[in-house]
Amino acid sequence: MLVNWLDLKIIFLFIAIFLLSSCTKAVETHRQMVNQAAAPYTLPATTYLAMSKSQPSNEKQGLLIMAAGRSISDGQWQDAEHILTQLSNLSAAQQQEKSMLLAKIDVIRQEPRAVIKPHLEDSPRQMAILLPLTGPLAGPGNAVRDGFMAAHQASMVSHDISVRAYDTAAAEADLLYEQAVADGAEYVVGPLLKNDVAKVANLYHPIPTVLLNDSDRVSNNAYRFGLSPANEASQVAAKAYNNGLRRALIIAPSGAWGDEVVAGFLSQWQQNGAYLADKFSYNDSTDLNQALRTFLHVSEKEATQKQFKAVVGQEVSHVAKRRQDFDMIFLLAYHSKARQIMPLLRYYFASDVPVFATSAVYAGSMNTMRDKDLDGIIFCDMPWVFNNQLAHKNWPEQWNSYSRLYALGMDSYALATQLTQLSALPNRGISNNSGILYLNAAQQVGRELTWGKFKGGIAHQTTDIL
Repeated sequence: MLVNWLDLKIIFLFIAIFLLSSCTKAVETHRQMVNQAAAPYTLPATTYLAMSKSQPSNEKQGLLIMAAGRSISDGQWQDAEHILTQLSNLSAAQQQEKSMLLAKIDVIRQEPRAVIKPHLEDSPRQMAILLPLTGPLAGPGNAVRDGFMAAHQASMVSHDISVRAYDTAAAEADLLYEQAVADGAEYVVGPLLKNDVAKVANLYHPIPTVLLNDSDRVSNNAYRFGLSPANEASQVAAKAYNNGLRRALIIAPSGAWGDEVVAGFLSQWQQNGAYLADKFSYNDSTDLNQALRTFLHVSEKEATQKQFKAVVGQEVSHVAKRRQDFDMIFLLAYHSKARQIMPLLRYYFASDVPVFATSAVYAGSMNTMRDKDLDGIIFCDMPWVFNNQLAHKNWPEQWNSYSRLYALGMDSYALATQLTQLSALPNRGISNNSGILYLNAAQQVGRELTWGKFKGGIAHQTTDIL
């Protein structure tokens, strides 16, 4: 009897082991299925887009749907929406997939404000701004401070919040940051200058800190929020590509600034599969007339004939007189230099080619007589600049305009309550004075800018760029 009982126990033990093994396999199989369902798009969106170009219609539509799905997974729902709205003549299965992705976008766009409302009401009681308020860079520093304080005074809770300003021209920025924390600050904006930002970025940040320039490294409680020309150039490349342009000429200054911005443009441009036809670099001593004529492959004879025809009133043809290997120009120049370059591009038969630029091309204040030379230029900029023509400040153009720095100050104040929202809902942009703001994985508050075009010497905000 005892033997039979032992035999039964052994049999039950083997059955239990078998069942446990089956459950483990089932759980693992389910986990794999969940992982596959969560990430069905194994390639980058740009790869799907590139692959779609060489495929017949049905396969092309499928790859574009995959690109949209991957874009949503990466948090770029605006790109996904743009792709999906272009699709038509889909199969029943593709139409169902498109509808599901559009539904996901709607969920992202319309997430309940109840989730974030408690955080929106949490405002720091004491803020600190670290800016150059005296010395040679007092102009830009005070522009940021003016915008910050204007937003503070317009806030309904301004009476409950104190703001202290620390002058980075009078003391080391890292010491001022530590002093601001010791003084009780719960939110810090600044510094503004790149060298000062590097010092503060290396510190421990016990409170939310918004750095107003680029930095190679930031901690979990620090955020980069500057006026990035390289990011603008990337948006220029995306805009031109989305409007069907594929072959670019680049006109840019030589030196570190030009190299950095051009790299931002080319990274996006070539990632999309577009082509760089040629690049022209200039400096302060460049003979632009001669150099641009050579760059556009216009012979001296053609230039002389055009001048003669213009004098006698004959019609001048531009199509066959210059190089034909480009369909757009990316012009990187401050407004003073752009006013010299644009008339030369028109003169040397390139008036029929769209010219794109960053916000550097616009002074930020109206100057109709001088800006007529900029007519036709398409550029990206802050909404604030188009809607608020503030007085021009007499300082070097590379310091950026008072309007943009003022808007940067306003949005820096708003971020005191918006950082939580951006962190919790990174797929949702926040529309502020300097553009639609979003937070990426590198702790950088990026901005999606609006578009403008010069016409009659005036910069007009527009959606119809071509």
